[in-house]
Amino acid sequence: MAELLSAHVSRYLRNRGEFERGLPPGVLVFLPAPVEGLPEEGEEYRLHTVTNAGPPTLGWDGPVVFPLVKSQGNAFGRGITVGRTGNNDVVLDDGSVSRFHAWFAWDAGKSCFLLTDAGSKNGSWVAGGRLPARKATVLEDGTRLRFGQVEVSFYLASGFTRLLIARLKS
Repeated sequence: MAELLSAHVSRYLRNRGEFERGLPPGVLVFLPAPVEGLPEEGEEYRLHTVTNAGPPTLGWDGPVVFPLVKSQGNAFGRGITVGRTGNNDVVLDDGSVSRFHAWFAWDAGKSCFLLTDAGSKNGSWVAGGRLPARKATVLEDGTRLRFGQVEVSFYLASGFTRLLIARLKS
């Protein structure tokens, strides 16, 4: 289940050891676009979604963390699915994301995550390059990913902890 980054920061500050033990092996971090100035009094305040293309969802007011974990209700056996519908492990509620867009898999032999596009209409991108459909690609810690028009960053648990420490120092 997705959570605001601020919730992770709070847990990290309360008990770093327990926080690190509870982290999934990988996460996706969505950083919303900065809001251009504050609205004047009486002016309508425009809420932001992942791409500003629909009704407000989680992430309109701050960075969101999506854990890369398999949900019990998902029968897809190859990996952790990404898509816009609720039966995916990672739900990106955006019209540019296919119902079943892509999937992540852990390669135990190489100790790395792989990302595979499921033949999505708007494509999956890794570090600016479009993925060919149904061809797995190795992911590096901190890599920028795009599903349709939704941009996120991929982190291993150790990289995510470093991200939190960097945010606390700034």
